[in-house]
Amino acid sequence: MFNNEEIPNIIVTGGCGFIGSHFTERLLDEGFCVTVVDDKRQGDWVIPHPNVKYYFEDVANFNPFKGEITPPVAIFHLANSPRVRRSLERPTETIVNNIASTAAVADWARIMNCRLFFATSSSTQYSDSDNPYTWSKANCENLLELYHRLYQLDYSKLYFYSVYGPGEADYGEYSTVIRCFKKKYLENKPLQVFGTGKKERDFTHVYDVVQGLIQLLADENAPKIVHFGKGSPRRIKDIAEAFDHPIINAFDQPGEAQKTLCKTPYIECPTEVIAYIKDWVKRNHNRSNDD
Repeated sequence: MFNNEEIPNIIVTGGCGFIGSHFTERLLDEGFCVTVVDDKRQGDWVIPHPNVKYYFEDVANFNPFKGEITPPVAIFHLANSPRVRRSLERPTETIVNNIASTAAVADWARIMNCRLFFATSSSTQYSDSDNPYTWSKANCENLLELYHRLYQLDYSKLYFYSVYGPGEADYGEYSTVIRCFKKKYLENKPLQVFGTGKKERDFTHVYDVVQGLIQLLADENAPKIVHFGKGSPRRIKDIAEAFDHPIINAFDQPGEAQKTLCKTPYIECPTEVIAYIKDWVKRNHNRSNDD
C-alpha cells in the first residue's frame, strides 16, 4: 500500500527498463504514485521511493486486482520485446510476450476503466510484417482496436524514434547504435558501422520523450496516435564520427529501414544528438566503463 492513497496511481509495465525507469522517476517527481510491473528481462533499474511499488512478475501473469493496488488513472505499457534482429533469433519469446502482455493490459484497462497508453511501437509503423517483431506489434494494435470496438477501450499508440540517453539498455549485439558506440568507445575498440553508414535515424533523447509522456498524461484531448521524435534524422556515419574515435565498416545488416523520420512530433524535442555525444565523450574521456 502507498503512504497516501489519495495520490493518483499510474501503472507502468516495463518500469525497470530504459524509458520506463526514467518515466517512473519523473512521475514520482511530479507527485504521482507508481505501480511497476516488470520481470526485469529488459532492465533492472529500481528507484527507492515510498510512492513506488514494484512487482517483479511477467505482465501476462500478473493479477492487478489483488486488492492492494490503488486503481490507476492510467496504464503505460512499456514492456514489449524490442528490436527486429533480436526477434529473428527469439521469435516465440517475442510473439508470446508482445501479444500476451498487451492482451493483459488491455483487460486491466477495460476492467479498471482507465486510459491505456501503448508504447514502444515501432517508428517504422510496420511497413511490412515479415519478422516476428513487426508481425507481433501489428497484431497488438489489432487487439487494442478490437477492445476499443467491443469494450470502448480508450487507448493511445505511442511511437518512439531511436531513443538514447543515460541508462540505455545493453542488449549486447541488439543494443541501439548509440549504446553500441558508447560501449566500443569505453572499451577503446573501433566503432563498427554497418554498410555505408548512410542509413538515417531520428534520434530522440529520453528526457524529451519523458517530458512528452508527462504532457500527454495531462492532455484531456490526448490523440490516439502520438509520435515522440526529433524530426531531424541523422546519418549513422555522422553519429559515429561525433565520437571522434576509430571507425571500421562491416557488411550491412538486413531487415532495417533506410530512414526513420518523425513527421508530426507531439512536442518539440530540443536535445541535439550530435551535441549530446560530444558532451558525453568529453565527460567520459579516458574512462573504462559507463556510468
